[in-house]
Amino acid sequence: RRSHRQQLDCAVDRTSRIMSPRSSFKYVYIPADDTCPMEELSMEIPEGREMECLLDVLKDHFRNAKTVGTANEQKSIFKKQLEEHSGKTIDDNLMDIAAKMQMVQPVALLPGGKATNWEHVNCYVDDRGISKGLPRNIRACGIANECGASSDIVGDAFIARIIDDEEKFERHDFTLSEVSSSAPWVKRAFELNLAKHQNSGDMKEQLRAMTNMNTAADALDLQDDLPEPGPPPGAIEEGVTHPYQWTQDGEDLVVTVPNLPAETGKGDVRCDIKMKHLHLECDKAPDGERVIIDGALELCFEVIPDESSWSILANKDGTKRIEVTITKGKDMRWPCLTRTKSAPETK
Repeated sequence: RRSHRQQLDCAVDRTSRIMSPRSSFKYVYIPADDTCPMEELSMEIPEGREMECLLDVLKDHFRNAKTVGTANEQKSIFKKQLEEHSGKTIDDNLMDIAAKMQMVQPVALLPGGKATNWEHVNCYVDDRGISKGLPRNIRACGIANECGASSDIVGDAFIARIIDDEEKFERHDFTLSEVSSSAPWVKRAFELNLAKHQNSGDMKEQLRAMTNMNTAADALDLQDDLPEPGPPPGAIEEGVTHPYQWTQDGEDLVVTVPNLPAETGKGDVRCDIKMKHLHLECDKAPDGERVIIDGALELCFEVIPDESSWSILANKDGTKRIEVTITKGKDMRWPCLTRTKSAPETK
């Protein structure tokens, strides 16, 4: 039996990276069939295959899953997907190679980086799920939405956690109890996915374990850059007339309540600005609109209450308006004011 030091030396020789001494890890299985319960699974890590072990198991699972349509029909759909993604015509020889491969696609839920100490939480799916005619995984889509990483996930899904800083690679436990919208990692993922581009580096885990795909990936000219995500599904309340407007400029947000009665005074207004919440109420607002922003709603990101303020100003027509000027905790664009029931930004 090798010592811990010998195991690390072996790992460094093989991949030039330090591997974890852990012997097993936990991950979660989310069946596409929502009548089947989610499961917490455990996997032993084969010596020298910490990076590949999960992908190997998932490839077998996806390869044996039930599909819809003939092989030729699936191949035709898959070819169309590849050509749309790459912007190139895929020749038949390359298509034959790609069609025979079973690949696993990681969907980044918690994008890893310095902000997370290189912790990644990924949802792993069959990359050919659509061409195979697999059903939509409602529960996995819901989790992705909660993370601000909206994705149309089809087929069975698996969630796992890794630590990967390009020098050290470790698999860590991800448990069933963490599949919850209130879990700390979900809230952190939401903030990161709205603050910056999705971290496409998670795809490297898949490509490292599939060296025979290097040529195909180059031929398809796969792009790393992903668009900046917009508001998460459900954040903007469409088709509703909101009693306020909001804009942003750099590190400041301005919330405006227009056209209040001329007699509106400071005693009619209650404005409570907290780090993650804003409660705004006006007794002179029309019935049913006196609570303008409910303090129970969570702001998109944190703000600095001590540097924020509100005032009542006069309009040219004699009416009044409330202006709340809020200083952002970080100078970044907000896609929504509150995480749910938000008015769209006034352009």
